[in-house]
Amino acid sequence: IQMRSGDILQSRTEYKNGKLEGLFEDYYENGQLWSKGNFKDGIPDGLFEGYYENGQFESKVNYKEGEREGPFETYHENGQLTSKGNYKEGELDGPFETYHENGQLTSKGNYKDGIPDGLFEDYYENGQLTSKGNFKDGLPDGLFEDYYENGQLKDKGNFKDGMPDGLWKEFDQDGNLTTTEK
Repeated sequence: IQMRSGDILQSRTEYKNGKLEGLFEDYYENGQLWSKGNFKDGIPDGLFEGYYENGQFESKVNYKEGEREGPFETYHENGQLTSKGNYKEGELDGPFETYHENGQLTSKGNYKDGIPDGLFEDYYENGQLTSKGNFKDGLPDGLFEDYYENGQLKDKGNFKDGMPDGLWKEFDQDGNLTTTEK
């Protein structure tokens, strides 16, 4: 089935026994491809790709029996990578990274069955570390540190089972201790 608005194709789909089957395509009003993917028995199955209205590639992700599965990538409209990671049975699983529009790393961490697990780090647009900390079973656990854009330590403290634990220290932009709290 092809749907048109005047001379411009809006979508192209195929059906089998009343369910989406095979290649599916959607288009912007200007005729530019918006998204395409495959369906099997009405369920997403295979590679899906998305595009910005200007034609720039936006995303790619695989589906297996309706669940996101395998590596994926998303992009800013300027073509720079926005994020990349991996899905396992529809959940984030493994290393995950996001990027600023200028291409600098925004954050990186690890997921296990959709839950943050291990070290996570965030970065300023200039590439300087913003914060870092560990997660265990999706909860903050262990040392967490925040930094000023100039690289100086801003504050640090520990978490246990998702709750602040022990002494927390705050520093000014020159690295001088300003506050200590329990």
